[in-house]
Amino acid sequence: MSDDKTMDDAKTLDIVVRALAAQGSVAPTGIDVDKPLSAVPGIESVKALRAITEIEDECDVVIPDDFLFETATVRELAAFVAGLAREGSSL
Repeated sequence: MSDDKTMDDAKTLDIVVRALAAQGSVAPTGIDVDKPLSAVPGIESVKALRAITEIEDECDVVIPDDFLFETATVRELAAFVAGLAREGSSL
C-alpha cells in the first residue's frame, strides 16, 4: 500500500543528508546524523535554509520555521520530514 509520495525514514534521511552535504560542500559520509544541524561541516544559517528548501521541494512538505531551532539532530529532522510526508500522503 506504498504510495510514491510516502517517504520512508531511510529515504528521507538520505534526502536530508544529501541536501545538507550539498550546501555544506562535504561528502554525505562526512555528516554524522546523530549530531545537531549546527555540527554539520560547512553549514551556517543561510546554507541551512537553502538545504531546508531543497528538502521541502523534494519531499513535498513545508517545514515550520521554528522547527529548525527545536531540532536536535539531523536524524530527528529527517524523521520529522518523513512524518510530514506521511501526513500529506494520507490527505
